[in-house]
Amino acid sequence: MRVLKTMMLTATLLAVGDMAGGFCNQAVAAVPAGTAITMNAADRDAAETLVDFVQKTRIQAGLPALSRQPLLDDAAAARAMSLASGTTAPDLRQGLLQAHYIPMQDIALEARASGDPGQPLDIWQGTDATVGAFVTPGMTDVGVARVANPTPTGPNDAFIWVVILAQPLRAAPENSPPPR
Repeated sequence: MRVLKTMMLTATLLAVGDMAGGFCNQAVAAVPAGTAITMNAADRDAAETLVDFVQKTRIQAGLPALSRQPLLDDAAAARAMSLASGTTAPDLRQGLLQAHYIPMQDIALEARASGDPGQPLDIWQGTDATVGAFVTPGMTDVGVARVANPTPTGPNDAFIWVVILAQPLRAAPENSPPPR
């Protein structure tokens, strides 16, 4: 078990095109052709279970549940696949900005762990750098991915897990008075 790293998403994800262009398709293009790294149904189910665990953590802290966002799932999957394949991680910063997420208010968590969704959560909650990530009050959206680790050294690093937490920009109400 080890934490790969914790980082600001906007500092690590590169622009790959417009939001409607399909982040996952463009991001997966960074994985070399022929690389057998995908998210299968079991990976998606495990990711959903991890989100359930995260939601319980937030509720216990008195915070609202996070909203699962396909855009962030795509970004997490692209990051996990690039880690698994050893390629340069795609940087989706401009896409996330175009999708109206607040710059530098995004957190990406990465871990190599077993297939048990509780293990990466335990890793992140037990690591000083990531212990409070899931209970950060401003975070409202989440994306999660899990892919098989092609070079595991044992059962506790058989998968690569990535969670992205983000806070979208909120537009001012149309009828709000102008600032003074």
